[in-house]
Amino acid sequence: MGAPAEKKLKVNQDPQETIAFVEELKRQWVETLDAIPDPFIMVNDQFRIGRANEAMAEIARTDVKKLVGKTCFEVFAGRESPCENCHMKNSRAGEPHPGYEIYNAKNDRWYEVATRRLKPVSGQEGVVQIYRDRTEAKKLQNQLAQNEKLASIGQLAGGFAHEINNPLGGILVFSQMLLREVPTDSQHYQDIVEIEAAAKRCKTIVENLLDYARQRPLKPKITDCNVHEIISNAVKFAALGNNQRNRCETDFKFGAKHFIFKSDSNRLTQIFLNLCNNAFQAMLNGGKLSITTDEEVSKNETFLIVRISDTGSGIRKDDLRKIFEPFFTTKEPGQGTGLGLSIVHGILQDIGGSIEVTSKEGKGSTFTVKLPIPNLAAKSEVRREKK
Repeated sequence: MGAPAEKKLKVNQDPQETIAFVEELKRQWVETLDAIPDPFIMVNDQFRIGRANEAMAEIARTDVKKLVGKTCFEVFAGRESPCENCHMKNSRAGEPHPGYEIYNAKNDRWYEVATRRLKPVSGQEGVVQIYRDRTEAKKLQNQLAQNEKLASIGQLAGGFAHEINNPLGGILVFSQMLLREVPTDSQHYQDIVEIEAAAKRCKTIVENLLDYARQRPLKPKITDCNVHEIISNAVKFAALGNNQRNRCETDFKFGAKHFIFKSDSNRLTQIFLNLCNNAFQAMLNGGKLSITTDEEVSKNETFLIVRISDTGSGIRKDDLRKIFEPFFTTKEPGQGTGLGLSIVHGILQDIGGSIEVTSKEGKGSTFTVKLPIPNLAAKSEVRREKK
């Protein structure tokens, strides 16, 4: 048997059959649009929507019929004006464009927009726009670029730290020798104290550089680590230097069941101490530090999820992609080295974990740390077999 013949509109076809034929074509067209998983709209030169599919209605959280007549930027991004980087007018003018990216703050996602001009019909002009979610791909691209950057800077940092460590050690030793010999009432005594303090600060920076440059710890001390206890101690230590007047309150919600596992307690402490220090320093006028723990199962692996949130100054949108870079800091000169978060990122990468941040300027930040719980999945399988 051959393929079924396509239905065609006959010249002298009965009006009722013609209406049924057109209705069937319309139904097929609507179903085709709704089958497209990416948001799709047709807009006129005033940014008004003439047609949309179910995927766009899901973003707008309304019925697809209610989108007609509304502006695309209102429906898609909840804005009162066209989206930044919008090229709709360029496309309507017939200018070729391969596609462009738009950030949608409404759902915190990145979209790649493909746009094409519609041929004028009855004097009406407009464009077809398809939005493809590129958030995960963009994260992977940024992570790859960050890893390459950190690897190259790590090699440079290791060489620099090694070369400067020897003369720095000499300065520190001789300044301490002078302090033992020079009387405390000497006019030079305080100068030598400042030299020693400066040398110690430089030594700390060099040690941080060496920690950052090492892809693996030289002698990891693997022990049973109580992560809840490590977090609590990190908050106490961070508060000693940054919350002496109790300007900031703390709130703990430890919901994880598996929070004791084998790891390097020193490195875990370094992670949470750096994050808590930053949180307190972001709340100079007071605020609230909230820490929660939970668990997440992904690809037969169990992870401990730690969220550290503050109500401080927040991070500018343009700075978010730079905060894990070595030496990048938004603090005043002398207040930070810009190595803390890069070291945290390096440690987590080394132990198979990850870190993400969300922030709103003036409202606060949340750092989400993902720690692998070793052998938990394997232990669960053994228990099932024994039963």
